[in-house]
This record gives sequence, structure tokens and C-alpha cells, in this order.
Amino acid sequence: MKVTKMNIIMKKTGFILGMVLLMSGVALAQPGMKNDRSPQGKMDRSEKIAEKLELTPDQVAKFEDMRVAHYKEVQPVQNQLKEKRASLRSLVTADKVDQKKIDQRINEIGKLETALLKAKTNHQIAMRAMLTDKQKMIFDQSHAKMKKGGQGSGRKGGRG
Repeated sequence: MKVTKMNIIMKKTGFILGMVLLMSGVALAQPGMKNDRSPQGKMDRSEKIAEKLELTPDQVAKFEDMRVAHYKEVQPVQNQLKEKRASLRSLVTADKVDQKKIDQRINEIGKLETALLKAKTNHQIAMRAMLTDKQKMIFDQSHAKMKKGGQGSGRKGGRG
């Protein structure tokens, strides 16, 4: 087999492509690359917050119980909200658009979003009530930074 310039270029290109794929796989497998919505990502954030607030072991236990109870409360509502949003997309993209059904679905979505916001706010108030004055100050500053950075909005990306 005759080695030509084209064969050498193809081999180098293949090697480089292979290395890029290998390195991207390694980079994605790193522990710091977790999706924040994963249970592990939530736990990491909870641990960071507990450390930042210097929570007592009793406070940590109570916060964890409250977090689990809050999750159980909001998860069914979040599921309903996802279903309603999917249904709205179907109604909007249907061949025959029914504006009355679309308006009704939008109202249902609004009620569910309101319920989630109330639950989230009540959860934050209950958590904040368990803190010392110093911890409240740190808690409030952390929440303000999260909202300013766009992390507290719930919806990510430029969807609309």
C-alpha cells in the first residue's frame, strides 16, 4: 500500500478527532460537571448552604425534614404543571385552534404557578424562622445573589 500525503492527512485528522472525543468524554465525567437539578446537585447545594450558614446539627436535621416535606408537597404540582404546559403546546399547534381551551389551559397553568410560588415562599419563611439573626442575614444575602444571577427563577434558558 502506497502512503500518500492524503493518507497521512486523513490519519492525522482521525487521530485528532479521536482525541477530541476522548477528552470531551473525560471532561463530562468530572464530578464538578453535575447538573444542578440532579439529586446530588441539590445535596451539594444544601451542604454548601448549611456550611455557609454555620447550621447546628439540629438545624441541619430540621432543614432536611422540611426540604423533604416541601418536595413531597410541590412535586405533584410540578408534574401537573408540566402536563398542562405540554397540553397547551398541543392546543396551540393543533390544526384547528380552540382559543377557549387555550385560555382555559393558561388559567390552569397560572393557578399551578401561583400554588408553587406560595409553597416556595412559605417554605423559605419557615426555614428563615429557624435561623439566628446572623444566619438570617447570610440567608437573605445568598437568596438575593441567586435571584440577581438568575438562578432563583426556576425556568432556565431563553424559552418563551
